[in-house]
Amino acid sequence: MREDWTKIELGALLDYVQPTNYIIKITNYNDSYKIPVLTPGKTFIKGYTNETKGIFSELPVIIFDDFTTASKYVNFKFKVKSSAMKILVPTSDYVNVKLTYYFMQVLQEINNTHKRYWISIYSKKLIPIAPLPEQRAIVSKIDQLFSELDNGIANLKAAKDKLEIYRQAVLKKAFEGGFIEKSKRSKDNWKKVKVKELGIISTGTTPSKKNKNYYLSRDFPFYKPTDLNAGKNVNTSIDALSEFGIKACRYVPPNSILVTCIGATIGKTGLIKNGGGFNQQINAIAPFEKYNPEFIYYQAISFQFQEQIKNNASATTLPILNKGKFLNLEMIICSKEEQHQIVQEIETRLSVCDNLLTTIEYSLEKSEALRQSILKQAFEGRLLSEKELDTCKQQPDWEPAEELLKRIKNENKQKKSKEKPKA
Repeated sequence: MREDWTKIELGALLDYVQPTNYIIKITNYNDSYKIPVLTPGKTFIKGYTNETKGIFSELPVIIFDDFTTASKYVNFKFKVKSSAMKILVPTSDYVNVKLTYYFMQVLQEINNTHKRYWISIYSKKLIPIAPLPEQRAIVSKIDQLFSELDNGIANLKAAKDKLEIYRQAVLKKAFEGGFIEKSKRSKDNWKKVKVKELGIISTGTTPSKKNKNYYLSRDFPFYKPTDLNAGKNVNTSIDALSEFGIKACRYVPPNSILVTCIGATIGKTGLIKNGGGFNQQINAIAPFEKYNPEFIYYQAISFQFQEQIKNNASATTLPILNKGKFLNLEMIICSKEEQHQIVQEIETRLSVCDNLLTTIEYSLEKSEALRQSILKQAFEGRLLSEKELDTCKQQPDWEPAEELLKRIKNENKQKKSKEKPKA
């Protein structure tokens, strides 16, 4: 922190307003309505309402989730979704609300207990205070750097989307025979078959958790949809079963293809390297000897097969593809030699894709660290250059932070003296 700065508790800069009067009454959201309904969480804007009463308009403010500590800066009229928040308002006209919000983004408080955090924790946190012109310059520079960072993130995400399009284009070409010359293609072997013709098909079960013998030694993997995130490289699982447990449920051998057929992750697919059990959300394909497991896996994650899953699943809140319909989904088959060649062609192309994706994911992770680094420099007084600081000192309202703090405290005291006593 710079020598001409000082510190003060957040509670001296921000007062809170309970959201009760601003909570939406009917959640008939419609994008054609004008007033946004906010939450401090990731969603931020839950929807838009046409309600005209109870609209918060004294801006700017910070909305703060009193249980999760998530917060958002708001400079437009709004209503709120929940009472589990506080609307944080400046105690003085000298308070830079946006800079205060940025400071709150560097606070890291463990919030795993169900309690209200503003009064007990956050309001007591000390925040560094700079002279007003310097505060404005810091906000301006943070905004500029964050804008550049956001543009970079948007470009990375766009590149990630293009990689997925490329991946699907590779798979489409592969299963249309694009990697095998027509003159060399075994025509009699290229045909559509139903999934039930590819191998042994089974639906999983979950052994009773009440029987401790099922989970005692934990020798065999027990797969759930979340384990299938590893895609072609599912080597193990978090959960495991004993020898008794594996006998009490469906067993699937190594190199089987698992496809999620119930729930929000319907269609999620993995190729397992170790045999084990699997839960009732999953259907398994244990391929016959004449079929290459990787050939079936890559076809299962293709857009064409995923569309079959989507079109045959029940159109309910919880989508379900029953085993009967799963058995009758279709795949392309060809000779074992051609399957092997196609898998090689796919992996040659997708390995480049995967390397690029790893680089993009790493860059996206670094971007969040960079965001925190910018804020850290800002509140240590290291974000502005000497030239930028000199410009700040030429501003007519420049004064030492201690003097600014006196103004804030005096204005806050005057406001409180004018307030009517609470009933």
